[in-house]
Amino acid sequence: MVLRSTRLTSLKGGTRWLVTLIFAALPLIIRTIESSWAAPPKAPQLEQSALEDIFTPRRPIPYSLLGVNAFVNDNRFGTVRGQLREVRSTLGLKRVRVLFHWNDGVQATRWTQPNLTFYDQIINSLPRDVEALVILTGVPSWMKASRNWIDGNPRKTFIELWVKKVVARYATRARIVGFQVWNEPNNPSFLENATLDVLTKPDNYVELLALGHTTIKTLAPRKLVINAATTAIAQNYPSTYNYNRRMLEAGVLSFTDAYAIHYYGKSVERVLFGGIGEMLRGISKPIWITETGIQGINRQSEYAERILPFLKREVPSLSRIYLYQFTEATPANETFGLKNLTPRLTLSDLYIKLRDRQ
Repeated sequence: MVLRSTRLTSLKGGTRWLVTLIFAALPLIIRTIESSWAAPPKAPQLEQSALEDIFTPRRPIPYSLLGVNAFVNDNRFGTVRGQLREVRSTLGLKRVRVLFHWNDGVQATRWTQPNLTFYDQIINSLPRDVEALVILTGVPSWMKASRNWIDGNPRKTFIELWVKKVVARYATRARIVGFQVWNEPNNPSFLENATLDVLTKPDNYVELLALGHTTIKTLAPRKLVINAATTAIAQNYPSTYNYNRRMLEAGVLSFTDAYAIHYYGKSVERVLFGGIGEMLRGISKPIWITETGIQGINRQSEYAERILPFLKREVPSLSRIYLYQFTEATPANETFGLKNLTPRLTLSDLYIKLRDRQ
């Protein structure tokens, strides 16, 4: 790994931190060189666990920053009210990120009114001291036809037919802290990104956010407006990193009250030496991680103890972290969920840590 001299001068802790790092890494470097002499056909690699101990030692989880994605759309985990109460009473979390997805089941045609019954249930079921960040995303299938667009613009149509109606309905609901306009605009697996033409066009996403910002601040001036996070900022490098940079260059900060990112995996070298940490530290707004997590019920606690303190240290303006996610009906060794449906393996180690700290 080549360390950029410009990055070294900005590392937290300055020269003392750098000297400590070099001396800590020296035994590994020596062993790697010796290994390469003894077995030349193999490419030398540093031990992953040792690197983690250097860059991301296990630290206390920053509980005060935590919330959780809780979509409460699978009744095998209980009722909507029951799941939200469990988040608050059992896990001790007072922040949830909830999904208000615009789809055919919500609005079957361009000319029908959206059915918000399920979303009413979510908001009405929030415990008294729990606040919700509402994600506004998705498009019905009929949005693929340009004849259904207002002024020939799918982004304006999304704002007028979905964002405006949702915000008008919930503008006075105190438990909603704000609205996040869209989700992962650069994600190719989300076909709605092609419909709104934001997949490879950050400028178009910023236009969408600007339209949403005007609408939300007009109808609900006390609510926060949050930009859509891209896919995990340190993964698919440098594509996702560049999408974020282009959003910033297009003026995204003028239309958001905090800057949202997603962080999955580790890839901490890209935060330290790849420009991501420097970019995030240069943002004048609070940083919110609206999704982060790892697969496997026995890996979540260690991930939270390594990655979350690391990110808080490298990005001091980090002020919220929403775990992904409360429930997920996938096998225990593959799930992101704090809870899953695998018999005798339903709770992750992070769920247990959150529960037992109460």
